[in-house]
Amino acid sequence: MGLDNRNIFFIIFLIVTVLFSWLAYQPDEVIIGGPFFPEMDYFQEELDEISRTENIKIKYFPVSDIETYLIEVSDNDIDLAIIPNPQGVVNLGQRNIAIPINKAIDQENLNNKFSDHLIEITTSKKDNTNYGVWFRLIPNSLIWYDVEKFKSIGSPEFESYEDMISFTKDFSSKGSPLWCLDIESGASTGWIATNWLEDLILHQQGPDVYDQWANQELLSGSDEITLSMLEIGKLIFIEDAVFGGNKRMVRKEFRNNYRNLLDEKNSCVFSWSGHFATNYFPSDRDYSSDYDFFKFPSQNNKDGMVGIGDALIVVNQTRESKTVINALIDDNFGKKWMSKNDSTYIPANKNFKISSINNELTIKEAKLIKNSLEKDLFRYDASELMERRIGADSLWYAMTKYIELTSKYIDEVTEELDFSY
Repeated sequence: MGLDNRNIFFIIFLIVTVLFSWLAYQPDEVIIGGPFFPEMDYFQEELDEISRTENIKIKYFPVSDIETYLIEVSDNDIDLAIIPNPQGVVNLGQRNIAIPINKAIDQENLNNKFSDHLIEITTSKKDNTNYGVWFRLIPNSLIWYDVEKFKSIGSPEFESYEDMISFTKDFSSKGSPLWCLDIESGASTGWIATNWLEDLILHQQGPDVYDQWANQELLSGSDEITLSMLEIGKLIFIEDAVFGGNKRMVRKEFRNNYRNLLDEKNSCVFSWSGHFATNYFPSDRDYSSDYDFFKFPSQNNKDGMVGIGDALIVVNQTRESKTVINALIDDNFGKKWMSKNDSTYIPANKNFKISSINNELTIKEAKLIKNSLEKDLFRYDASELMERRIGADSLWYAMTKYIELTSKYIDEVTEELDFSY
């Protein structure tokens, strides 16, 4: 029995409808806002992989100041955001822009992947709500050196900061300083010296004192913080130890350090800097053959590491954004990214696999970060945790003044700093 015209029309209509629905289908889209950063193409590869696996279209929307953008542009389309400091995370949470992170990520999952400190610093003290989860980390507590010059002085191994001071006293002489430590950085001059202070507080005073100081519960005039400042002086004020002396340090741009370090005509062997130093070594010089680093030496809290990093927040809670943020903190996220020979990506998830990394420098840094995370001895840059008027102003100024005036004026420096609290 043949089909009548009505049935034929219905079948054709059904086929056409299904065909056009299939052709017109677009997967749901998740937009991630965040800063411009190197290796963005590697990050995009990872996002594309999540897109294929989850059938979710993901777009990265770079903004020069993502925190300000989210505050000022209320009708934005952003679902998730990468925030480059924990203060920004908490600020956005308290403004009801960032959604409590436990609405997207199970608390047990957070506890299994991240250290207590990382969870604490994205948690608002006002409402005891966590608004962020950590994406990646970058180390600060490093001592860089010129490989050939290092060999020429016997490739010393320092078990402690005191060992490093003692060696510096023995091997420094007029015209042959061991250290390049310029810190000038325009209106931000002092931030590098603040990193030195953070290293000393964490390693010598311990994480509890570090946290009290970062939370502004411990003043600079306290014994612990004053003694840590003086410890910096024990190195930088050694006669003939620092290229150009303390007056040069506060007047010459910090980028000079890495060029001078590798200058054969300059006797500098060491520079106390974070990972950021890699941005300023001469482009014709290579890691391991020309320059290398070791971790800040300490007998106590030897796995301590001060650093910085990027956090993730949820701005628009949907099934898709929840899926994507969980994929971004998965133990296996970033394997392709880390496999790149020039990748510097180190996940904040303490379960990441070192074996995924191919960059020799990043392997070395990642081992240090992983050790610190496993023992909850990774601490975020304290100046980034303080009120901005202190951490990004008064503290920088105080450290600059201390270096210029020397230890004789330590009481004046700490009293002035504490007055700003």
